[in-house]
Amino acid sequence: MIYIVTAMYAEAHPFITRFQLKKDLSHTHFQVFLNGERSLCLIISGTGSLPAAAAVSSICTEYKAGSPESEDFLLNVGVCGQIGKESVQDKEKTCHTGTPFLCNKISELSTGKTFYPDLLYRHSFAEAQIVTGPRPYVQMAPAKTNFPEEADFYLYDMEAAAVYQAGSYYLGPHQMSFLKTVSDDGNYKDVTPRQVEELIGRNMESIAEYIENLQTILREAPRDKFFQDHALQKELEMLCLDLHCSRTMSESLRQYVRCCTLSGVDYGSVVEEMYREGKLPCKDKREGKQCFEELKKRLL
Repeated sequence: MIYIVTAMYAEAHPFITRFQLKKDLSHTHFQVFLNGERSLCLIISGTGSLPAAAAVSSICTEYKAGSPESEDFLLNVGVCGQIGKESVQDKEKTCHTGTPFLCNKISELSTGKTFYPDLLYRHSFAEAQIVTGPRPYVQMAPAKTNFPEEADFYLYDMEAAAVYQAGSYYLGPHQMSFLKTVSDDGNYKDVTPRQVEELIGRNMESIAEYIENLQTILREAPRDKFFQDHALQKELEMLCLDLHCSRTMSESLRQYVRCCTLSGVDYGSVVEEMYREGKLPCKDKREGKQCFEELKKRLL
């Protein structure tokens, strides 16, 4: 099942219409919508970290997300603000209003924690980093922002970090995506629910294509089929040995290879190239971790 989490009804309505979702009246704390095949579930959490985490936990527990017999994916969609150099320091630079971004890094402003969703599946979106804060972002002087400096701009919302942390109890980083459409650059009070719905609706075809691609991948490649490929498992065992993988790293590697297989990515040629370069086999666990990170980057 694909779980879609939105903060507001205005963000959810284009999905309800596009996928013909029906409200599940058995839920009382959150509004939940399902398609006829029960392969798509949408929940409206409300704004903020606490409601978002509660909503994710609610549906993941209800529908047994992450269980061995299921193929699941969590997608957090909605609007966001744009902050940083382009919106604060240089008025001549453009705010990307209406542009959808797939988030490759999530930073939690209140704790300083960072999270990295694994973007394994092919997509057509631009990528960006997102900062999750405890309150709506309002434009302020550059000296007061306290945001990292390595990017020209950032996205800003109030839910992504909480959705990631709650979702990680049930799913891996490769089973979560965060797709945010820019609605403002700090003037959030000027954005109406109708405008939010229009911004999401404007990109509905590309978002729907991404979701339908995920549905196809999850439907056509059962989990047990991958792990019953004995020749592939033998190759992975040798690769784990050459990387000096811990048990956690081994499981992560298998999930990466599996996702690459489902996405049509030729992971084998990437691994062979690293052997030719002398980066494999590794000398010890420390070198293995570094090599594993490089392998992930190349696969992505």
